Amino acid sequence: MLAVYVASLLFGGVLITATLLGGAGHAGDLHGGGDVGSGAAGTDADHGGSSGHAWLSLFGLRFWSFGAAFFGLTGLVVGAVGGAAGAALAPWLSAGAGVAAGLGASAAFRALGRDAGGEVAAAAALVGREGRLLLPVDGARSQRGKVRLALPAGGQVDLVAESAEDDPLPAGAEVLVVEIRENVAVVARAPAQLPARR
Repeated sequence: MLAVYVASLLFGGVLITATLLGGAGHAGDLHGGGDVGSGAAGTDADHGGSSGHAWLSLFGLRFWSFGAAFFGLTGLVVGAVGGAAGAALAPWLSAGAGVAAGLGASAAFRALGRDAGGEVAAAAALVGREGRLLLPVDGARSQRGKVRLALPAGGQVDLVAESAEDDPLPAGAEVLVVEIRENVAVVARAPAQLPARR
């Protein structure tokens, strides 16, 4: 079982690290608009309107990442300090810790995403606004990124973004929101960034 615990810890740790380095919502839970900006068009009604679907969304990449990491960590710790009795209890304690950590992390990130995104009363109010890309987008490869926009009432909101163009748009580019589609901002290069016509 030692190899299983080590492999689970490494697997979960790598996924958590990749998610954190890749940006939340960019590398993992891209259901709908990701975990950011769920208020832009988002209530549970946008996701099928049922609390059952909200529970199903908890079993995404974050659940498995944190679940695997804590399963492995708990198994190693209990096996090391518990002796023979610990080795017998380790699989059960590890499974419980993994499920609890996975559900807790999924619920926490979901709640943080709602708070970080803020409640945007009308998604249409963001169409036509300019923002700056935090993560690059590429329409040709269907690569999503993230854009930061100033809200009409003050403050800022970060939204998952996809490009309306085939050309890639790098991080830091000034973009124009041309549409909000299911919590995702569809962006194009801002007019000031367009090359001058000859």
